[in-house]
Amino acid sequence: MLGVVGVGVRVCNMRMVSCNVCGLGGLEKRKEVKELVREKAPFVLCIQETKMGVIDDFLCSSLWGLTEHGFSYNPSQGTSRGLATIWNTSEVEVWLTARGEHFLMIHGRFIKSGEEFYIFNLYVNNSYNILFN
Repeated sequence: MLGVVGVGVRVCNMRMVSCNVCGLGGLEKRKEVKELVREKAPFVLCIQETKMGVIDDFLCSSLWGLTEHGFSYNPSQGTSRGLATIWNTSEVEVWLTARGEHFLMIHGRFIKSGEEFYIFNLYVNNSYNILFN
């Protein structure tokens, strides 16, 4: 993904993947995410609907592979929701993570370009239309 920073001023190369996994509990889902990460080599991976109350470094390593990484998560509520954001620490420096009922945010900079960013990982159930009401 090529992100434009400013209006025609600078271009910042970055790779970001976002996916709704409808649950990370099964081994097959984890294999699919790991293959996606291997294929796309993202700087940042945003996962929606993990349906997991706790996400730890072991799980993130099983998805991310051997590359150094950082992560932040927002736990599921019962059997729904759940967000995870994983990033490559050799490409991305994260200064702050924050979470709310429907989002997970990271704030930092791309190491090579020095460009600052905010990335929001969002999930809102289709029946809960807060964005358009």
